[in-house]
Amino acid sequence: MSAENFLSVLAEKLAAIRSQEGEAIAEAAGMLADTLSGGGLVYVFGCGHSAALSMDLFYRAGGLMLVHPIFDERIVLTHRPVTETTEWEQKEGWAGELVQQAGAQAGDALLVFSTSGRNGAPIDVALSAKAAGLPVIAITSRAYAGSLPSRHSSGKRLHEVADIVVDNHVDPGDAAVSLPGLEQKVGPTSTALSSAVAQALMVEVTARLLERGEDPPIYVSANIPGGMEHNQEVFSRYRDRIRFL
Repeated sequence: MSAENFLSVLAEKLAAIRSQEGEAIAEAAGMLADTLSGGGLVYVFGCGHSAALSMDLFYRAGGLMLVHPIFDERIVLTHRPVTETTEWEQKEGWAGELVQQAGAQAGDALLVFSTSGRNGAPIDVALSAKAAGLPVIAITSRAYAGSLPSRHSSGKRLHEVADIVVDNHVDPGDAAVSLPGLEQKVGPTSTALSSAVAQALMVEVTARLLERGEDPPIYVSANIPGGMEHNQEVFSRYRDRIRFL
């Protein structure tokens, strides 16, 4: 069954991530734990479907509260016409200012999602963050990025800008399943794989904070008894650091 083929591809790629990206995930977790221990925030950025990955780490049951998304309506899929989001993602020279507008500063860190790693906006955000003194972690595909030239005037892809790179093992073009009678592949894997990497990273960050004797601020589902009360209590303790409240 074709659905099973897709799930098999995901399972194989997750196994590859587990066996090959552990060192990078551990290094990234150490960096983010240092950031949070030092009073900083973790900023996250992505365009289009990668913006959904920023949402996946934000205001999420079981997730860290001190994760701050950098959103812009031009690159989220509620924008109309939606085709313009692709143009804004590819274009350089405008997105770097989003880092300053979000309030990011030295002592914070940035996590950037871009599977192709070639477009102007995510590269500009990464460069702007580095110029402001933030370390940058990229979740990207080296294979995808290596198959195409950069769209940025620097000639660099995201993995060549970031301080730490975690490879999501996505194939060039993203879609991974061939079907008889159809020229194009189907079944994009980047959302599932990048989300798995990002959530694994946040679990490791939380574990490291606990090892240091800290009390990480974690969201609890508002759908279980006591969840809303827990969240409100933690909000009150961290309100000065959670700028989106």
